[in-house]
Amino acid sequence: MSDLRALSLPLICALGLIGVTACSDTETPVDPGVGGAEFPITLTERSQDPRVESLRRALADGWQDVAAELYADLKDLPELGVESDLLGARLAAMAGDAIESTRLLEAAKLKEPKDARVWATAAELAMEAGRADTALDEWKKGRAACGLTPEILRAEGILAIFQNGVGQGRRGVALLEKAVLLDPELPFLEWPLSEAHRLFAQELAGAKTELAIEHCEKAVALSADNLEAQELLGDLYMTAGRWGDGIQIFEGLVAEGRPLEAKVALFSKQAGVVALQKGNRDLAVDYFDRARELGLTDEELGSGATVLREEGRRRLESAKEAMAAKEMETVWDLLDQANRYWPESVEVREACAEAFVRKGLTAFSEDRLEDALVEFENALGWDSESIMARHLLGNAHMELGQYAEAAKAWHLVVDTARLNGLILPDPVHLSLARALALDEKAAEARQVLNEYLEFEPRGPFEDETRELLAVLAGQ
Repeated sequence: MSDLRALSLPLICALGLIGVTACSDTETPVDPGVGGAEFPITLTERSQDPRVESLRRALADGWQDVAAELYADLKDLPELGVESDLLGARLAAMAGDAIESTRLLEAAKLKEPKDARVWATAAELAMEAGRADTALDEWKKGRAACGLTPEILRAEGILAIFQNGVGQGRRGVALLEKAVLLDPELPFLEWPLSEAHRLFAQELAGAKTELAIEHCEKAVALSADNLEAQELLGDLYMTAGRWGDGIQIFEGLVAEGRPLEAKVALFSKQAGVVALQKGNRDLAVDYFDRARELGLTDEELGSGATVLREEGRRRLESAKEAMAAKEMETVWDLLDQANRYWPESVEVREACAEAFVRKGLTAFSEDRLEDALVEFENALGWDSESIMARHLLGNAHMELGQYAEAAKAWHLVVDTARLNGLILPDPVHLSLARALALDEKAAEARQVLNEYLEFEPRGPFEDETRELLAVLAGQ
């Protein structure tokens, strides 16, 4: 019943004649004029069996498989009477079997032509199927045969909300609320009443925001599956300046699979600006961060991107202080936040690399060499140019007897240092030569040592280099 279809002009006129179009210029739903001496109300007895009530609920909520299973067990229950055919007609319509639905409805009319449920069900299913003229005809027959009952009122209300015109929500609310007032346990009412409140809220939205919110909240309370009502309520909250409430609703809809990410992103940015203006920087940061997560670029975020960068820098400085104090759990939390808010920062990446180096050194000192390897690799993932991380990676490989891997790491350290004109404080070239020798590559080891003497003829490790060269001379 989610797609409202336009009714024909004759039907709209006819609805006007039966009172559906009666309305005033106020926002109070019109009284359809029932309950007086002219229209005595007749209440229909129905089964109170909890299983039957579950079947009605399953049909009302669209749980086809559950409804089918329950109906198969209950359709021959004597106390159901003609309602068995009516529930079966609803189930067949839900399954898309119009022929079976019509057959059951016609059988019900023959069995109980004075039962209001028969005609109300026929009118409602016809309207849901888009057969407006048939729906009106069934409603008229029911009214003539049964008088005014809660079921007939419910059907009239459903016909009203399927109109394509001004006031359909207001009229639907009036009729359906009257039906539930007369029969509080009337089934198949929650969704149409929810939709009527949504439509009424939509009618009020332009001029009466708070009243529109009141009706839309009723719509959502009546049917959590009315996603259009939820979206409208979110829009109304935003219009009323209730940013948090509105965004919460939209986030829920996104989680339900509604494609509203762009809308939530834009509203999150706007909410961030408002929060910043009110001095709530932490809340602003959360909103700007969510807007970026949902796809807004830094250019689209504007000042929000600047706020996030500033927040990222602040978290980075706090992380450095925590690192100096060796409070590593705090360090990881702060670096994660800094990277989230300032992902393009080289400084943040270098700090992350340093944190992993420290973690690797701890593992190395505890003789957890495999763990140390992992942490040094993690450090290089954050900063591939980190000479310290690569040097320590070579140390870990060497301790594990992985000479080729150690040599590869140290080769990169030596080459990087020379390309950048750096003087290494440790004799990495000696470690590299030893690893190559142990990997049975003595010629390459001697080449490394000779290159050191060539590039740094008076270097601080000249003597050690010549000594090792002499040792390798015979290999």
